[in-house]
Amino acid sequence: MVAESGVTPITRRRLVDDATQSLREGILDGRLQAGARLRQTELADRLGISRTPIREALTRLQHEGLIELLPRGGVRVMLLNHDEAVELYDLREMLDGLAARLTAGRRDQPTLDRLDKALARMAVCVERRDPGPWFRAHVSFHEEIVRAAANRPLARLSSIVRLSIRHFHPLLLKTEHRLADAYREHRAIFEVIVARDPEAAERLARAHITNAKEIVLKSMTREDLDAAVQD
Repeated sequence: MVAESGVTPITRRRLVDDATQSLREGILDGRLQAGARLRQTELADRLGISRTPIREALTRLQHEGLIELLPRGGVRVMLLNHDEAVELYDLREMLDGLAARLTAGRRDQPTLDRLDKALARMAVCVERRDPGPWFRAHVSFHEEIVRAAANRPLARLSSIVRLSIRHFHPLLLKTEHRLADAYREHRAIFEVIVARDPEAAERLARAHITNAKEIVLKSMTREDLDAAVQD
């Protein structure tokens, strides 16, 4: 509803949505690093809003698995866990492989158009060496494959796994040449879906997730070693 002045009021819900998105992006692009303490007062000052929408935004992020409550109070960005990474990436490998197989067998032109659009956005990120918009294009690509697979249990499971796995994403963006390599992997998946080759689609989709898992695990090991040296 538009006020008499012609200006649309900013609702609290919108403030919560905007705060959640801002904090989520900060976590996923690595500006808010794993283990970082999040203080409501500081976040409210930084975003120029009150503490109430910040509190609600943090609750949402907790449900998404991006932050955690501390035993003695306070909030921090979720710490990265090696075993959790292995379990989640193994599960995602199977789910993404199945989704790609099913999509390759039943894709239509609107599906291909949406996948191609996501790839075009990825290509811009590679060209500009800008990882900022990459995550949204990457999510769109995989969500479209899951949607086109038309398997409701698969869609529910994939949504949960994608949500839980996102806090490992900054480790991928820190890896040299990962954007270019990942773009080629996504392009290859797209091409076999276009060719209606379910076996190749599953194989390449699973390989893409396996590559991501290996990078994440190596990065986590490297960070552990760096921390040990600093200690």
